[in-house]
Amino acid sequence: MKPASVVVLLLCLGLSDLGIAGSIDAAAGCRGNPAVSGACFSVRGRVSAYNGTPSLRIWPVGTTRLLGIVPVENEIMPESIKNKVTFQQNVFATLEVCPFTPARPGVMQLVCVESATDIQVRPR
Repeated sequence: MKPASVVVLLLCLGLSDLGIAGSIDAAAGCRGNPAVSGACFSVRGRVSAYNGTPSLRIWPVGTTRLLGIVPVENEIMPESIKNKVTFQQNVFATLEVCPFTPARPGVMQLVCVESATDIQVRPR
């Protein structure tokens, strides 16, 4: 396989998860959403706004991973943190997240946020 073909294949595999985000019903909430693909889990992380899709992402403290909060433009997450995340400030919290996609090395996992506790707002 040519190197350019490998790059195209890898891009398609990574972007295919964003197609899943289009089928998520934001009105169904997080934990009870029919699109949730696995057990919900707790993570201490930084929620930040990014350029790109998804624009709200979680960095689990102590890792090199990013979790993308979906659906885009109507992210499923508590209002207690949703309105505090801007390009000027981050939110650190203990988050209960539910996955829409499986965890895979090198691929951003798509999640929703069921709850947030121990919330701290910090400037970027």
